[in-house]
Amino acid sequence: MLLTVENISKKFNNDAVIKDYNVTIGPEEIVVLVGRSGTGKTTFLRMINNLEKADQGTIRINGDPLVENGKYVPRDKQRAYQNRIGMVFQNYELFPNLSVLDNLIEAPLAQKVDTKVNLKAKAIELLDSMEIADKADVMPSTLSGGQAQRVAIARAMMLSPDILCFDEPTSALDAESAESIGMLIKEIAGRGTGILIVTHDETFANKYATRIIESKEFKVN
Repeated sequence: MLLTVENISKKFNNDAVIKDYNVTIGPEEIVVLVGRSGTGKTTFLRMINNLEKADQGTIRINGDPLVENGKYVPRDKQRAYQNRIGMVFQNYELFPNLSVLDNLIEAPLAQKVDTKVNLKAKAIELLDSMEIADKADVMPSTLSGGQAQRVAIARAMMLSPDILCFDEPTSALDAESAESIGMLIKEIAGRGTGILIVTHDETFANKYATRIIESKEFKVN
């Protein structure tokens, strides 16, 4: 399995949002997490992306842990874990003062993942695969919602993650753009990437998910 989550738990003010939860995601899976607001969907997404700390449990990607039985691995290993998971935020979180191309290379360049020349070449290749190579030199403010979403996906793919996560990927898109993003996600999964999506869009979930899980299961175990 690409992603393994075992006995994960999280409390806020002594209220258990997630309790002893287990889930796995394998290659080419599109797992869609649905449920009411306030039931822990975003908390779960943030925990596996190391944006929120788990109180207990284990999270691994391809066997490499982020947290093991409630104990987090050292910072360098946390960074290695995070390089294997990508996150596409609901509001895209593009840097407004950087061009599209610079948005893609900023983080991997800071981490010294590769040379600037090689990173630019990879960024252009990704933008081309998403049919927005002509937007490489423009600023994010000039993009449509669908284009901004594609840029955010390309940025998350720069480190070739094993797992790619989406937070409400269709919330700001019209039906045609949502359909286009759904097909793109399906294509990415087909290359062996595991996909985790949090959404309220049941139509999208039913059309593109290979498996649907519900946040009400977070406290069943």
